[in-house]
Amino acid sequence: MTYTDQSDPYTQFNFEVQVDGEPVAGFSEISGITMQLETVEYREGGVNDHVHSLPGTFSHANLVMERGMTEDATFWQWVQDVMSGNVTRKDVVIKLQEGFQGQSVWGWEFTGAYPTRWQGPDLVGAKNRMAFESLELTYQRFDTVSGMPE
Repeated sequence: MTYTDQSDPYTQFNFEVQVDGEPVAGFSEISGITMQLETVEYREGGVNDHVHSLPGTFSHANLVMERGMTEDATFWQWVQDVMSGNVTRKDVVIKLQEGFQGQSVWGWEFTGAYPTRWQGPDLVGAKNRMAFESLELTYQRFDTVSGMPE
């Protein structure tokens, strides 16, 4: 899915989303790329002037993709599979597209993801494309896309 034509409706969606290496949708907003290191307080006997704060485990928010469009049924089928009890983890890549040339500027890789929430669009008369108001994924870990310019 390379966005090269200025009349292409996907050009307003600055983020290309790939699932297992295949481009499947464009989204205009991405949020939830956060991590947090939990800390554990430790009170040491005989040390009364402070409490030690030790590193614990990492946690992260769910990835939220908003205002998207696709002509591919990958996300819808994935949501249907999860609703049926078949939770399949996939790798998702999000790349920021720059301008109408569709050049990837930077991106993130999300490993072991699966959908936890899907919200469809208000039905106002979409053509033969599937639109998303939002799609939320949980994942195991994330990293920057390898090979992207720094």
